[in-house]
Amino acid sequence: MRLVLSDIRMQASMWLWTFLCAVVGAACSAGSVIAMFTAVSTARAAGDARMVSASIALGGNIVFFTVLAAVGIVASTVGLTLTTQRRDHALWAILGIPRNRIRFILRTELVVLGAAAGALAVPLAPLVASTALAQWTTTGLDLHGATAGFQLWHVGASVLSGVVPCLLGGWGVTRRAAKTPEMRAFRDLSDPPARPGVTRSVLALCLLAGVVGMWIPGLGLELEGGIEQRTAFAFAGDLFLICLLLLMGPWVLTPLMRFWTALVPSRGVAWHLAVQSCRTRAARSVATVLPFALSLSFVGLFMVMGNVMPGSTAGLDDVLVVLGWVFVVSWVGGLAVIALVGRERTRDSAIVTVAGARPGVVTRSTIYEGVIYAGTAIVFGAIAIAVTSATIAVGAEISVVRVLDGLPWATLGVLAGVTLVTTCLALALQAARVSRTVAARALRS
Repeated sequence: MRLVLSDIRMQASMWLWTFLCAVVGAACSAGSVIAMFTAVSTARAAGDARMVSASIALGGNIVFFTVLAAVGIVASTVGLTLTTQRRDHALWAILGIPRNRIRFILRTELVVLGAAAGALAVPLAPLVASTALAQWTTTGLDLHGATAGFQLWHVGASVLSGVVPCLLGGWGVTRRAAKTPEMRAFRDLSDPPARPGVTRSVLALCLLAGVVGMWIPGLGLELEGGIEQRTAFAFAGDLFLICLLLLMGPWVLTPLMRFWTALVPSRGVAWHLAVQSCRTRAARSVATVLPFALSLSFVGLFMVMGNVMPGSTAGLDDVLVVLGWVFVVSWVGGLAVIALVGRERTRDSAIVTVAGARPGVVTRSTIYEGVIYAGTAIVFGAIAIAVTSATIAVGAEISVVRVLDGLPWATLGVLAGVTLVTTCLALALQAARVSRTVAARALRS
């Protein structure tokens, strides 16, 4: 335990942004769970069976999407943080620490960090729950004055929401860190090739089975529930498909980024440097794109569904009731990943500067990286909207043109613009800091 705490202190600057993601993810996840159980218990006490069902239906969806986003974002940042420390782990092996001990130390670090994040989320979770209950009231739910007061089980929910994503994200990375040959860890400057692993493969097969299992009745069968039931099955299949694509991010987002950047005719040096940097640092690129791709694709899916289902709307306010905390977790995760790899980006910029690049070229290439990250997320979101519009249109037995025509394109355009501005602004701030760094000092550190 002494070595665990000492290593966390030594790597505090690296863990800081991952820790921030874990705190936000734990607060949003635990807060959503608290809000759902509070609403259900209040409705039961009032004897309102209809409101119990409504609270379970709405709260269950919010909990599912929020927990899913938190696990994905935190797991992504944990994996990236441990990958950047692979040389330190190789040094441990050289010094004689057994590999199974290295794996145990790293997983204990994740438990400690997750528990600390969950502890910090304890006072934040009731605030999230109160905000969620207020949102639900505005949608027309009569929650009988439900309030999210502190209860002892909130501590367990918060700590569990902090520990589980950290362990899920770091489980495979810790195993690889303990197995990577020492000289390969010191020699390879590029990211190691991504491997599916047993857990990811099993999850991917389960999600693929979900896609097929939902699409068959949703797209090809006549059901007793009619068009609404077919549309619901098509929606569920699309949801499984998006989760599957995000789970396989290294094999989906990286080729997508390579494809659309290859179509850009620019021959500028800064653009070329940005493209090569994003391709070489594949793990960094996927971790940066993933939060924004997740939020844009989920918003697109819900807007398509809201546009098709009778009595529903595709407005942003309605979508935020379900996906509001997903937005919070995703945006914090995206900015945290950009800040997390700041040291690595500073060293890359120093190498380019020493090679003779002018400061303006380095600055533009850094900002272009933000364009590439945002562009990849936007293209992924557009593909998700196209696929979900086609499948849900088949399920609802209406034309795809009608579905696309009813979407709030202005709102979707604003969301894409916010994504672009967010990534470019965050990287512009890093470029300004890098421009004040002495290249020789950055290479020595």
